Amino acid sequence: MWGRFWREYLGYPKKERRGIYVLLTMLMFVAFYNIIEHQLWSTDLALPTITVSPINDAFKGATGITGEKNKKYFDKKLSEKPIFIDTAGVAALTAIGFSKYQATIIFNYIQKGAAIYTVKDLAKIYSIDQKAIDLTQSKIIFSDSSSRKSQHKSNSFFAKKVLKKVELNSCDSVALDSVFYMSSYLAGRIINYRNRLGGFFELTQIQLIYGIDTTVYAKISTHLSLDTSNVKRIDLNKVSLEKLAQHPYIGYKLAKVMVNYRVQHGAFKSKSDLKKIILINEEIFRKIERYILIQ
Repeated sequence: MWGRFWREYLGYPKKERRGIYVLLTMLMFVAFYNIIEHQLWSTDLALPTITVSPINDAFKGATGITGEKNKKYFDKKLSEKPIFIDTAGVAALTAIGFSKYQATIIFNYIQKGAAIYTVKDLAKIYSIDQKAIDLTQSKIIFSDSSSRKSQHKSNSFFAKKVLKKVELNSCDSVALDSVFYMSSYLAGRIINYRNRLGGFFELTQIQLIYGIDTTVYAKISTHLSLDTSNVKRIDLNKVSLEKLAQHPYIGYKLAKVMVNYRVQHGAFKSKSDLKKIILINEEIFRKIERYILIQ
């Protein structure tokens, strides 16, 4: 019937009629979709109300934990007492808001001889994010804080610190640890390096030690003195390969060449004989000639 209607009254061929059928179907689908969408998003549509129970009640019902205990669990009180960060232990650091992992990182960082003077220094430490800094910075007294200087007399850390200078080439680790801004760990590293070297001719040489950057050097150098007569020199004609190789300026490779030269050519007659060794240039010679003697 519809075919006859299209053919007699509208004159559309069969192919075009099919296109019209498809178009009408799509228009009906779009109209139906708009009606459904309007009903779904109507402001008059009542949505279900979800009631969220307080966390205390939820935990009490699920686990049997009382509200008071649960409150203590979630609202851990942090210490408000300021701490000296360069002498604080892991427990003290966690008490003011650092995680145990962050506190351990900070503690190990300081034990290696480093110092934290500002918030920027703290932010440079691995794992210390801005959230931790915001939470703790008001409770931290840094090394260069004026309040620390005014309180150092009553603080146990500063009670052992002395103002007199310590002679670096003859002191022990206990005396060196008494220097301001010096940690026992860093003092041990300096003594160990000094013993391998034989002693220091200039204070700037300690900057080659791990943990002593420009800032730390500026803090401790004013409390150190040098007596070069205490420097221990190496007898080049008697020293063993193992002992010579321990010297920071020589090392195993150069020590082996020097000992082989002594075996092949006989005892060194003067320090200038070292210049005959191909591995020793003028710069190396100047560094080591002060630490050797020829007998």
